[in-house]
Amino acid sequence: MCLNDFRYSARALRKNPAFAILAILTIALGIGANTSIFTAVKGVLLNAFSFPEADRLVVVTGVSKSLSDVGVSYPDYLDWRAEQNVFVDLAGRFPAGGIITGIGEPERVFGRYVTASFFSTLRIQPQIGRFFGEDEDKGGAAHVLVISDALWRRCFNADPTVIGRAINFNGASWTVVGVLPANFDFYGRSNGNNDLFLPMIGTFGKESFVNDRGSHPCQVIARLRPGLSEHQAEVAMNTIAAQLAAQYPATNTGMTVEVHSLLRDFVGEESKALLVTSAGAILVLLIACANVANLTLARASTREREIAVRLAVGGSRWQIVRLLLSESLLIASIGGTLGVLLAFSAVAAFKAIGAGVIARIDEIGVDLPVLIFSAGTIFLATVLFGLLPAWKAAHVNIEPALRSGARGSGGGLARVRKTLIVSELTLALMLLIGASLLVKSFWKLMDINPGFDPAHVQTFRLRLPDFKYDNPDIAIRAVKELRRRIGELPGVIRVGITSGIPLGRIDEESYWLEGQPEPANELQWPAVLSFYIDENLCRTLGIPLLAGRVLSERDTDDTPPVVLVDDKFVRENFGGDVRAALGRRLRFKGNNEPWLEIVGVVGHVTHYGLEEHARGEVYRP
Repeated sequence: MCLNDFRYSARALRKNPAFAILAILTIALGIGANTSIFTAVKGVLLNAFSFPEADRLVVVTGVSKSLSDVGVSYPDYLDWRAEQNVFVDLAGRFPAGGIITGIGEPERVFGRYVTASFFSTLRIQPQIGRFFGEDEDKGGAAHVLVISDALWRRCFNADPTVIGRAINFNGASWTVVGVLPANFDFYGRSNGNNDLFLPMIGTFGKESFVNDRGSHPCQVIARLRPGLSEHQAEVAMNTIAAQLAAQYPATNTGMTVEVHSLLRDFVGEESKALLVTSAGAILVLLIACANVANLTLARASTREREIAVRLAVGGSRWQIVRLLLSESLLIASIGGTLGVLLAFSAVAAFKAIGAGVIARIDEIGVDLPVLIFSAGTIFLATVLFGLLPAWKAAHVNIEPALRSGARGSGGGLARVRKTLIVSELTLALMLLIGASLLVKSFWKLMDINPGFDPAHVQTFRLRLPDFKYDNPDIAIRAVKELRRRIGELPGVIRVGITSGIPLGRIDEESYWLEGQPEPANELQWPAVLSFYIDENLCRTLGIPLLAGRVLSERDTDDTPPVVLVDDKFVRENFGGDVRAALGRRLRFKGNNEPWLEIVGVVGHVTHYGLEEHARGEVYRP
């Protein structure tokens, strides 16, 4: 192709603006959709972590057949670390949150409690200072922590003398010993920022945490030894799990181990949604190319005489192909440029909608690899919609075309156009079927009763500082006073308090129903979702009462302990007979847990998504 070809193509497109605009906009939509989706896929799934050899980082977790949640007890973590030979090292972690004071305005921050091996497992180095060691990750050790680059810049103006400074976190003084590198990107869906990293045992050095095998709060990451796969590591770790089950049958019976990549742990189900959306975007591009190819063929049929004249006066068929391909490339280039501009807006909207929901969303952006992908897509689109029309037009029969006049003979082109129309309709039908199934699934979810009335309901989360509200009575009084003040605001009808809002996910607890055999091991303990609520919550959310009564202000520590259960719990334990549940007692797993009398049955509320198959629910005052 030469400059003259593009000049001629530009003049030809100016003479037929309707065709040019329609073709350019069609290609712009196809390339814009693909660029937007590729940007998301690259940021979430393809971008490498900042850690060295990140592909060898895995998550190692315990899975119980009796509980749907997963995790690892701290004693099991210690045994895993001592007995395994498939990992370079392991590290434990779980989320942390609280309030920092003393460095400007009080601020709520998130972070993680981690073992001292966390940083060495990731193989990262501090930006300044150091990381805490094994001697600082034990009960009674000095309070030290590591802060993020973001917190360092936000609260300390990137002051290099921050090492040794004190931070008041949840009422206790902690000394800064290190600052994480700026590109540290260890974060997940639930805690989008990691401002603080604190020693796990230095913080939770209580005997109940260190020695309790029945509680599984930890998440474990590990670095695979060279040459080993995730499957090989999982087999080896399950051998250790079987040994622990034989040694500690009361807590470890039925516990197995699962090993999977760190990326899978971060991204979760979002990867499937992104890949399905990518397939849809590819179909859109193919439909756009088929559409523009059809338009190009229709236009070529009116130019058969022009092409025949060029061939008759000595032009080569390759020159005709080159001329028509330059026109297609011009259309694809202009449409691709518009598509990239559309992608900028689409990515900005995607990041706004997905903030706090999709992991690694901050890494999504239109960068050089995305622009290279867009350029490749433009070239592909040119080939898809331009090559066949150009080839067919260049092989026109000269004599019939010259005799037929300006309208062209169009026999061969007509057959190709019909084929393209069939292909376009087939692709559109595939896309329509997929979209219809998606809409059908959406409407089915919309028809599901969540168990409460969400209309005009607003929620917020509150964490009281431990140093000020470590006494439960003081904390309860503070929350009730807050409830009273909110209830006095204009437009507020009722205020309820709960430890877990609907659709907000919550941990499970094991329980024992009176009259049933006492559980002998972990497998025999059934599980429920357990909540603390006040007397207003059921009325505030419109949760229906099916039998008995709701909680009241008279249900205090000075009265016999009571609970509400939901109808799912009743179906699991009493065959759906709500009256049979009233008066029965249950208690939760743990030392000195009291027996709780069931005084009411309420409707089931969804907490793990509208399509959930969750446990029954128990509400405590």
